[in-house]
Amino acid sequence: MTGASRGIGAAVAERLATDGFDLVLWARSADGLASTAAAVEAAGGAVRTAVVDVGDADQVTAASAHLAEPLAGVVLNAGSGRWSPLSDVDLDDWDRTLRTNLHGAFHTLRATVPRLVARRAGLIVGVLSDSVLYPHADRTAYSASKAGMGALLESVRREVRHLGVRVSALLPSRVDTHFQGSHADAAPGTRVGALTAAEVAGVVATLFAAPPGVEIRHLQLAAMTATYGPFPERVEQWALTRGH
Repeated sequence: MTGASRGIGAAVAERLATDGFDLVLWARSADGLASTAAAVEAAGGAVRTAVVDVGDADQVTAASAHLAEPLAGVVLNAGSGRWSPLSDVDLDDWDRTLRTNLHGAFHTLRATVPRLVARRAGLIVGVLSDSVLYPHADRTAYSASKAGMGALLESVRREVRHLGVRVSALLPSRVDTHFQGSHADAAPGTRVGALTAAEVAGVVATLFAAPPGVEIRHLQLAAMTATYGPFPERVEQWALTRGH
């Protein structure tokens, strides 16, 4: 799993460990990886970690040399993004966003797909965003990178499906994590009403629990207490009347 140091990645790692999976975790933060690894071990899972910037092809190649073969699945979760309009996106922001979200997915798939194919089974889960469906203004780099990642996953699906490898694209709306987006100081608790990392992890666990003959191709997630995409529905009314 990539992007495993906190947020969705840490929650998915702990949940999959609870479900009996052993894990290999990659992220850029050694401290964050150590924290996630401790949670995985407490949940009963065996774990190996590597400090990896998935946007760096050489780092991915070096880390993948130590992967077990074959693999049961891969979770592409590493992500980066900061909202800004086209006129304000500097080249460093553009390059950093595509490097992590799109190039990182490419490098990771190149390293891991052969190990899934060797098993003639397995699952690829790509954590995308509903920005793929609803590319809002001011999300230029992020929306482009996630849309590109979605296209990458679809192409890979066509290449490996006949070999028994499934591909699932997860498209959540807002998730209450450290992901920056439009928040200068994002952290759990700053996105009131959003999905939680644990809720997203539960959906990922459901994907891994699906029968091997079933491919769940796309899942769009939205919290019932928040809007999604461009739709301004009155979610506070649902929250007030729920259960009545």
